[in-house]
Amino acid sequence: MAVFFKINSKSIHAPSGISFSYELLDKEERTMDGTMVVDIIGQKKKITVDWDYLSKADMKTLSEEVSGNTFVTVTAHDTVSGELTTITARAKNLKYEPYYDWANSRLMWKSVSVDFVER
Repeated sequence: MAVFFKINSKSIHAPSGISFSYELLDKEERTMDGTMVVDIIGQKKKITVDWDYLSKADMKTLSEEVSGNTFVTVTAHDTVSGELTTITARAKNLKYEPYYDWANSRLMWKSVSVDFVER
């Protein structure tokens, strides 16, 4: 089975979307005459992962791994290069909505998304 997403070596159902981008690290200061000076210090890789729906078990795994202020190891399939990318990152902006699947009598989670920013 192809690996699309793992967090701390734990597989979670294949996401509906994975996007890679970079966050710029900058330092802003004003000079004596009021001119704004911005220095670009570096950039960090950012992976945004989305799921249309997640099961209760997968949501529990995801929330346990991203809770707290610890760093996690994220492995995701880069659709552009076609390779697996692994980064050590901090999770930000975990968003989700509860959803009850009446047909199967089970709780699920919809519109789940989380950002991982490289340390």
